[in-house]
Amino acid sequence: MTRRLAKFLSDPAPSRRILALDGGGVRGFLTIEILHRLEAELRRRSGDPNYVLSQYFDLIGGTSTGSIIATGLALGWPVSDVWAAYETIVPRIFGKASGVGLLSPRYKNKPLAEAFEQEFGDRALESPDLDTGLAIFAKRMDRGSAWMMVNNPNWVYYDNKFSDDRFAPNHSFKLRSIVQASAAAPHYFRGVKMKIENVAEKGKKPLDAHFVDGGVGGLNNPALELLTMVRDPAYGFGWQLGADKLYVLSVGTGWIRSVSRAQGIIPRFIEGLFVKQTVNALRGMINDVSLQQVAYLQGLGRTELPWYINSEKEAQHGGGYLGLAGADGAAQPLFQYQRVDVRLEEEADRHGATLPETPSALIGRPLSGSEVRGLDEITNAKPQNLDLLKALGRAAGDRFIRLAPPPERFNPDPWTRTGDAAPAHSRKPAS
Repeated sequence: MTRRLAKFLSDPAPSRRILALDGGGVRGFLTIEILHRLEAELRRRSGDPNYVLSQYFDLIGGTSTGSIIATGLALGWPVSDVWAAYETIVPRIFGKASGVGLLSPRYKNKPLAEAFEQEFGDRALESPDLDTGLAIFAKRMDRGSAWMMVNNPNWVYYDNKFSDDRFAPNHSFKLRSIVQASAAAPHYFRGVKMKIENVAEKGKKPLDAHFVDGGVGGLNNPALELLTMVRDPAYGFGWQLGADKLYVLSVGTGWIRSVSRAQGIIPRFIEGLFVKQTVNALRGMINDVSLQQVAYLQGLGRTELPWYINSEKEAQHGGGYLGLAGADGAAQPLFQYQRVDVRLEEEADRHGATLPETPSALIGRPLSGSEVRGLDEITNAKPQNLDLLKALGRAAGDRFIRLAPPPERFNPDPWTRTGDAAPAHSRKPAS
């Protein structure tokens, strides 16, 4: 088993960089376009036309669709390869619903499993092909616990704690399995069963662990959990805090308020059934938790381009007010933080000014009601819907790089890692 990144991940380096990627189904295309602009900027800075994000970020984490992107990036893929994988995966997974989500999920798991096997092969969480830290988030339903799976060998659950442990060490879990577990959104997909026991109790069969989408565990936006991870001794990072020492970039998949509207996720003749209320309530909870986490992170960190929270908090200008007081009594930000996302509907602040992340500000026009409903449907793989997501993502990425790019003080030195943490040689799926 490899320990290639052990020293690198636990080294208290002068500065560290974290990339957090939200869940959101096909809206991952929006994220990819934002990352494409970021990659171009880092290639310009580094002078390397082939520079990839795995060499800039020291930890990349994601939930659901964000876990797919995060895994590809951590394997050293350029953003163009992630984009190409999505172009292949999305039509196969969401091409045609197999049900309405009442007695069975809307989509079959087999195409999802086959796609991940094709892209990630038999690589495990310990794979030496991973060029940087990778964290994937899922919810284990049979134990009622949120799982954070990370490739840091210093994490307490990376290996078994005791020689007689019945459970397989977490480092042996297949990437394709834990990514599918993270992406198993209730109503859309059946939960994923993973055999994690090496030896069953005498007279009993090994129990399967049952996982669903990490958003159900409150981790659809994983940025706050990633911040916690690099500070919690249980995960073995021990990275330093400070606005000049830790950079957290959080990328969304499009923000839309959870209100009562024709979602398009189930046929109209059953819109009034209780299942619709249940699904909408779950989506509302995920949205609320995500926005709350953005507010916490802006309150703890320094933000160049703050996200508007609501009419009460507004954009939390002059954030960092939750940081510890310095010698002068003023709160000191604990890290550098930036949220990049798109509002899929027109919104204004309490003074009536249109918010800068809205479609009219980004692409020069508001979206029609049918376009908003299409974007709100996270399984909508129609070409016109995907094209709109890409256009919004490109515009948001351009705005991000123009107004609040990663601070120059976080430029890596050297730009490409050497030694045990140098880029892996193989990019092909392991077999």
